[in-house]
Amino acid sequence: MKGKTFGKKLFQSVEPYLYLFPAFLLLIMFAYYPFAKNTVLSFFTVNKFREIREFAGIANYIKVLGDEKFIQSIGNTLVFVVVTVPVSIVVGFGLALLARKRTKTSSLYEAMYSMSMAISVSVVAMIFQLAFNPSMGIVNKLFGTNVSWLTDPKTALAAIIFIQIWANVGYNFIFLLSGLRGMSEDVLESARIDGATGIHLLTKIIIPMVSPTLLFLLMKDIAYAMTTSSFTLILTYPVFHNGGPNGTTETIMSYVYGKGIVGTNYNAAFAATTVGFILAAVMMALSLVLEKRKVNYD
Repeated sequence: MKGKTFGKKLFQSVEPYLYLFPAFLLLIMFAYYPFAKNTVLSFFTVNKFREIREFAGIANYIKVLGDEKFIQSIGNTLVFVVVTVPVSIVVGFGLALLARKRTKTSSLYEAMYSMSMAISVSVVAMIFQLAFNPSMGIVNKLFGTNVSWLTDPKTALAAIIFIQIWANVGYNFIFLLSGLRGMSEDVLESARIDGATGIHLLTKIIIPMVSPTLLFLLMKDIAYAMTTSSFTLILTYPVFHNGGPNGTTETIMSYVYGKGIVGTNYNAAFAATTVGFILAAVMMALSLVLEKRKVNYD
């Protein structure tokens, strides 16, 4: 009898980990192991078949960090993150505030606001490639301009940033709408009775109540923005083969793609990937400071 009780308690304690094991296994196979292998290989010289030739120490990192194109890609990536992440969250939050109250037409505008998350990256790229077309694009027609948005060094990065914001808004809207609708109406009513209205209600009551969702979206968007290169590779890379006009849309990941996949220079690609990971980790660690100061789990 005691043996059965002990076995039951042991199974109950182990059971949650059994459910998590498949997810952990996939993470190890497709995230942790590739990253560990990439980091190890970044300290060696390898050939185009990724066969180790000799130990290189930090020589690969010195070469990469001495490459002006890589330094430019770091700057572009940081600008990309600093603009796309907060703007897409703010826009998504604004739309969620507008849609918080359910109406007869809720399903219509909810679908419109979240549409961008249901469209694949390649389709989004094709849509905006036509929209930004200098001769027949709707953007130039609306503003009466004659700008080659995706090929002009002055506007290429801004155009890619705009597309990424549009693509992010739908995902952020869905999560924030769920958070806003999950708030206690009693708390909001009590705050209104106490005189909280407008900006005061928003900053002192609503935002603290959805702060865990905001933190999650902040972390997710930073991680995604630091590791994405989809629109650069689809819209500008095929034309210029170096991350857009004069490298103005080159990101860390598109640099890695150019060095590793196109140029088979895996030495530079491994080192650049590790540098990109370190930068992403630092930015996410800094954002976690907000959890202790601004995030409310009550």
